[in-house]
This record gives sequence, structure tokens and C-alpha cells, in this order.
Amino acid sequence: MKSVALSRRLILGGLAASAVLARSAAVRAQTASAPRIVALGGAATEILYALGLGDQVVGVDVSSGFPPEARKKPNVGYYRAISAEGALALSPTLIIATDGAGPKEAMDVLAAASVKLVSLKEIKAAEDIPARILTVAEAAGAPERGAELAAAVSADLKSLSDDVAQIGKRRRTLLLLGPPRSGTLMAGGAGSSGAFALTLAGADNAAAALSGWKPLTDEAAYGIAPDAIVVLQTGSPVSPQEIAQRPALADSPAVKEGRVITADALGLVGFGPRAAHAAFDVAKKIYPEATFRDLPPRAWTGKSAAGR
Repeated sequence: MKSVALSRRLILGGLAASAVLARSAAVRAQTASAPRIVALGGAATEILYALGLGDQVVGVDVSSGFPPEARKKPNVGYYRAISAEGALALSPTLIIATDGAGPKEAMDVLAAASVKLVSLKEIKAAEDIPARILTVAEAAGAPERGAELAAAVSADLKSLSDDVAQIGKRRRTLLLLGPPRSGTLMAGGAGSSGAFALTLAGADNAAAALSGWKPLTDEAAYGIAPDAIVVLQTGSPVSPQEIAQRPALADSPAVKEGRVITADALGLVGFGPRAAHAAFDVAKKIYPEATFRDLPPRAWTGKSAAGR
């Protein structure tokens, strides 16, 4: 009887060991098959982290400032002036590039390499944002997570759109990109990412006479006289006080009525998963008298609750 019991324990022990080895082999196989991703553009990086794929990101560009842990990844330069050699040196199996990535010569090199290259389309409408999420998720092998994330972002955008549609008189808003201290402020004119961001926030573009991103001259600023000003914050932030002190803007309704607003550049015009929450925050500041329903708290916004 003792020998039978011993044999049974040995058999069971052998089966357990085999199961452990099988699980270990499965984990190793899964790890080996996981893509090594280089993200060129802050929006691509944000989407990957929101999908829970941050551990598969092996390189980012300098615009990838969110979430903060992305800054710890190897940096391959600015996505609009990328070095193909620097990106390929990280041995990626997948490269995801935001629209505008370049120069063309570098992108041609990446396209010709034995690495999957996915180029994201320019955002022109609200529905393009969840579509972009689905594209990234499919490329990274996480379509189910992508569908969940895209659905949540789509719902947030729809909620915000419904609320801004109720605004009575829309305010003419000037959106500025903060430069280095000695540089020139850039205004988001018609067709720019800034113009679309203002649409999401329910504001009219005060710089619609300009096309694309253009330097804001004093002459143009005097003529615009915006009701509100949104200053996008980058690595060289410009404060509302600095804007208010500029003679060409000092007498504008925006300055006189205290509607000079700052916003995170990547969050508002990067059109990643935070797009709805970033536009929501801006809309509430442009229209403090309006009623907006709070958006649900989302893990990928870095906030415990929307709008706080």
C-alpha cells in the first residue's frame, strides 16, 4: 500500500511539474511573440499606454511626454525630424507613426526595413479619434482592448458634443502655441489641429482668416480681438500674465474679462485618448456660465475625476 501511495504522489508530482513547465513555456512564448514597439508621436504613445501595452514600448520620440513613465523610454528624437537609424537601432518589430512624422526620406527607410510600419491618419473629425485607437490596437495585437478604449473615448466625445451644442453664443477664441521665450507665438488658423480642438470645445476660431499654424503678428492680433485665448503649454510654457502684457492683446475682451486659459498641448491637439477630457476642461473655462456634465473618470487621463 505504501508503494502504491508513493507511486501516486510521484505521478501527481510529475504532472504538477509538467504543468508548471508548460505554463513557463507558454509565458516565454507569449513574451517572445510580444511586439517591440517604437512610437513616433505623443498620441501613439498615449494610446499604447492606455491599452496597457507600455511594457512593449521600447522607444518614443521627444513629444511623448505623457504618461510620465513614457519619458523613461529610449528617445529617438522629434517625430517630425526622426532618424531612421536611431529607431531601427532599438530592434523594433512594430513602428507606429503619428501623422506628420518625417522627414519623408527617413520614413521611406523605415517603410523599406523588415519592420511593420503603421502610419496614423490626420484627425479631421471626432470619429477619427476612436478610429485611430482601433488602428493602433489592431497593429499591436490587442483588438479587444482597443474596442473597449475606443468605445469609452467615443462616449466621452459624444457627451461633450451634446453639451457644447447647447451653448447659445459661441465665443471667438484664439488658440496659441507657446514658443521659447524669445520666439513668436503661433496661432492655430483654419485647417490646423488647433482649429479642430476649438471645435471640440465648442468655440469659434478667432484666427480663421489664417491658414494652418501661422506666427501671430501684432497687426493680426489687434484685428482679432478674441473673446477668449487658449495658450497651449509645451516645454517652454507661456503664462496668462505674459499674454495679458502683450500690447496687441491687452485690450482684447479675453484679457479684460479674464478668459486667458492654459491647456496641455499634447492633451488638447494630440488627439489621443485624453482628447475629450482636455477639450472638456477648456470648454468649461471658456464658458464658465454653461452647464457641462462631468465626464467619467478614466485611468488614462491621469486624473482621479474628470474636470478636477
